[in-house]
Amino acid sequence: MSPRAFVLMVLLAPLAAWSQPRGVDFYKRGQYEKAIDKLQREADDPSSSPKEQALARVYLAASMHALGMKDEARAQLEELARRHPEQRVDTRRFPPDFVELADLARGNVEAERLRAEAQAQETEQRRSTAVAEPSRSVEAWRENEPQSPRAGSDASFRLRPEVFGYVDMLGQGARGFGVGVSLGYGGLDSSARLLPGPDGRWGIGLELGYLLGNGLIQPRIALRGTLVTGVGVGGGGTVGVRVTPWSQLTFLVDVGVEKLAVSAPERFRSVLLTASAGVGVPLL
Repeated sequence: MSPRAFVLMVLLAPLAAWSQPRGVDFYKRGQYEKAIDKLQREADDPSSSPKEQALARVYLAASMHALGMKDEARAQLEELARRHPEQRVDTRRFPPDFVELADLARGNVEAERLRAEAQAQETEQRRSTAVAEPSRSVEAWRENEPQSPRAGSDASFRLRPEVFGYVDMLGQGARGFGVGVSLGYGGLDSSARLLPGPDGRWGIGLELGYLLGNGLIQPRIALRGTLVTGVGVGGGGTVGVRVTPWSQLTFLVDVGVEKLAVSAPERFRSVLLTASAGVGVPLL
């Protein structure tokens, strides 16, 4: 061997020894406490390559295992599986119980990864559902919201029996209770009413009206025709409101003015101003 080659070999030998984690030598000598001290630094040394860090962590776990530090050894093996999943424990270099512990740690990390992926998928699904569902949630709220007959947009038929009280507002003294029924379609609203009078006469009223707006409160305007038995016939107009706080109940308020062609004007006024209030129960 030439002197130059010998000098080069002497210079390169320390570099070759430095390339291997020095804590490994302590492990091989059975100096496990010194190995742990060295290998902990080498496993997290940013200047080392990933392969060197992985090998240092394997021997760090093996040193802990040799000292009976089972939990600490398992924690290092789990960290190894997270950071360096490609690194395996050599079954020819380490005892079987340590290899079995390494397999257990790898299985724990794999289960942890699967749980994290499942949780991420569930979170993403909830987020997507929350983005896609607002309109559906609003529709569900609207379906549960108390509904009243709708004008224009609701093209369904309505049938509503009604009871109400009425009073003559011009001092004639007529007052009492009546019954009726309303039929509607969309904004159209018609009704027929029967009003028993205090003196045995009966009033029969027919109305054709229109509901304004949609929702809980709906103003109403209508034309009214009236027949009072033994008195005469006439007609006029009414204004009122329909309030439906629940789908099974509607409150009614109306004020109407009518001109009658009476047969005995000296006994009966020809102009009536009446107010009525009552409730109806929608059947359709």
